[in-house]
Amino acid sequence: MPAPTDQNHSGATVLGDVPQLTPPRRGHSRGYLAGVAAAVVALLVLVGIIVLNSGDDEGGTSTADPTAGAAPTWLSGAAGTGVATGDFAEWRGSPVTIVGQWSDTNEAMVYLWGLDEGSEWEDYEGPMDVAIGAIGEGESWAAAAQGAYDDRWRQSLTNLREIRGDRGTVYIRFAHESNGNWYQWSVDATEAGDFRAAWQRFRALQQEVFPESQLVFNVNRESVNSGIDWRETFPGAEYVDVMSVDYYNQWPYVGTAEEWAESMDDVDQWGAPKGLEMHRQFAESVGLPLAVSEWSNNASWGDSPAFMRGMHTFFAEHSGDGPGELLYEILFNVDGYERQFYVYGDGVLMPEAAEAYRDLW
Repeated sequence: MPAPTDQNHSGATVLGDVPQLTPPRRGHSRGYLAGVAAAVVALLVLVGIIVLNSGDDEGGTSTADPTAGAAPTWLSGAAGTGVATGDFAEWRGSPVTIVGQWSDTNEAMVYLWGLDEGSEWEDYEGPMDVAIGAIGEGESWAAAAQGAYDDRWRQSLTNLREIRGDRGTVYIRFAHESNGNWYQWSVDATEAGDFRAAWQRFRALQQEVFPESQLVFNVNRESVNSGIDWRETFPGAEYVDVMSVDYYNQWPYVGTAEEWAESMDDVDQWGAPKGLEMHRQFAESVGLPLAVSEWSNNASWGDSPAFMRGMHTFFAEHSGDGPGELLYEILFNVDGYERQFYVYGDGVLMPEAAEAYRDLW
């Protein structure tokens, strides 16, 4: 889920006049027809220029993405309002092909109330990204590395398999956003070794109990008060199926196409990925596909259609299931957080970004 907010750190272009068609004169039909043809060609070119430029806004953002409005070729989904009912998919005009869900307390990861009979996902058939947490209050990565929580983890995996095992791929986000400072399973500079060892224990359990699932290593787009380069916590590609990042329009906020482009190559104080392109390159370097398990604009920072367009273009350009390719993305449309990440439902605070998303998807 999004990092806490107290984290520290156009008009159309017209080129020339539209050619005017003059009435034909007797005895000059061939020349007239040639002139008409030339004029029509010029007019079509002009119309194309106008259409391509009509999506530009004052910030220089373009909707020239040729995939805009087409159904995504990658796994594209959402979490939150209207997703389980189908209303969100109807609103955006294309099917939701993956969904997101959280069962990330010690109890919820075992009982999976949000997925089981009687939940909103009871009848859902399809891929699902599930964040299950890892450790709780009073627990530690040192104890986890010694197997203290294996029984709970095994039960979580067993129940996940029984509930979702034959209903679409389950992408398990174990210890999601561990490079932040807002969860019990956050990892600081003293815990990296124990975290890697504990992750490898969980991987062994996942391969034994629910090998059909995919294990996702997920980070916040940047580390917060961890005191460590998050790449030092990466457990090794053989223990991971998908590399994932949660990416919201904040720290920094981008409001134009130029700012979007400038943010792509951002790194943190250790040189670790911060911009989306750098996260993609890291995934490629370790031989894993990339997922964006949570993302949205942040209305408390501004209303940015440029961010939506940038994300869509990135997804379209990099979609695939190979190293460094975009396997799936899930829009965070949860109406909590004072609706600052909300694009569909009552009380949307970023109407321009919401409309850009709807037009693109």
